Amino acid sequence: MIKQKRLKVISKYERYIMISIGIIIMSLGFYYFIIPSDLVVGGVTGLGLVLSVTFEGFPISVFILILNIVLLVVGLIFLGKKVFFRSIYGSLLFPLVLFLMETFLPLIDIKDDLVLAVIFGGVLLGVGFGLVIKYGGTSGGTDIPIKILNKKFKMPISLALYSTDGIIVLLGVLVFYSEHGINAGLYALITMFISGKVADMVIVGSNSKKAVQIITDFPTEIKQAIYEFVYRGVTEVKIRGGFSKKDKIMLVTVITKQEYYFIRNIIARIDENAFVYVTPATEIHGEFEERESD
Repeated sequence: MIKQKRLKVISKYERYIMISIGIIIMSLGFYYFIIPSDLVVGGVTGLGLVLSVTFEGFPISVFILILNIVLLVVGLIFLGKKVFFRSIYGSLLFPLVLFLMETFLPLIDIKDDLVLAVIFGGVLLGVGFGLVIKYGGTSGGTDIPIKILNKKFKMPISLALYSTDGIIVLLGVLVFYSEHGINAGLYALITMFISGKVADMVIVGSNSKKAVQIITDFPTEIKQAIYEFVYRGVTEVKIRGGFSKKDKIMLVTVITKQEYYFIRNIIARIDENAFVYVTPATEIHGEFEERESD
């Protein structure tokens, strides 16, 4: 007998538990590998590391908390309440966890082994960030200015990301130049590459864009929900079951990795018995808006 695997809705409790675990894993990567090695890997954490060196005596977590609060307010003004409320949990939890680690946990002496720091730090950051995104969360920070550049100035997400993180990495090179030269900056770029690849694999595999095929008895309801909540186009394909001989409608949509959580829960709420499979969308031509999910 074939046992059918039903698509379950991810509850709010499960969602926040997994986001919290992701934040903790990210914090472990930063605290034990990235920060001791002076690796400025972009984002608010990288900027916090630069500020902690410039203004000695304050924990990095304090600078990260201040920066995240400022960015939350900016996000509320420019992006609205939806992004604000979605970002607030991770933006406050991350510096809190990092502060507790700074207060109670001893550091590992890994400063002279940048290769280990890059590998383990990059993997931990990728796994943690991947879990946060997979369950519809955000770590806050530079996600907000990236979305502002995309929404207000029509700058592509990739260019906005590379610009903001690139400036922060460059600041790190300047601050630590007397101690590391450009080596720390080059290692930071490798760390960012590793963490990005690992995060993509944690979320929906090795590619950031996916084609989702949905065979369901409720195509109209699912299609309308995708239009309303994810703002993605949906194609209807008439199909016929090879065994059942029944005519059905298959829905096809292409999404980014940030949208996977929302698509999955939309389907699960409407039809837990839907047959869903996801394939890599490695090359896309035509109309597809490259953006983050709000």
